[in-house]
Amino acid sequence: MSRAELLRQIQSYNFAAYDMLLYLDTHPKDKKAFSMFRQLVEKTNKLKKDFEKEYGPLTPHSAAKMDCFTWLDSPWPWEKEANE
Repeated sequence: MSRAELLRQIQSYNFAAYDMLLYLDTHPKDKKAFSMFRQLVEKTNKLKKDFEKEYGPLTPHSAAKMDCFTWLDSPWPWEKEANE
């Protein structure tokens, strides 16, 4: 899976999980919705882990898990585009 496609999937699952969270704010006893929320969060976390394994830290907080601070090692997307 490409970097861009993986990022889109992360965003999609994260959005769906957040949307489900908003639903649960008004329907806290809906067990089916809570189960779906948990599945969406698990999928989001897995995708984030896959992304970080392949492409490096996704957020500055993710960099804390690394052996050294590598958050700024890669060029920013606009720097890559400028050099193409």
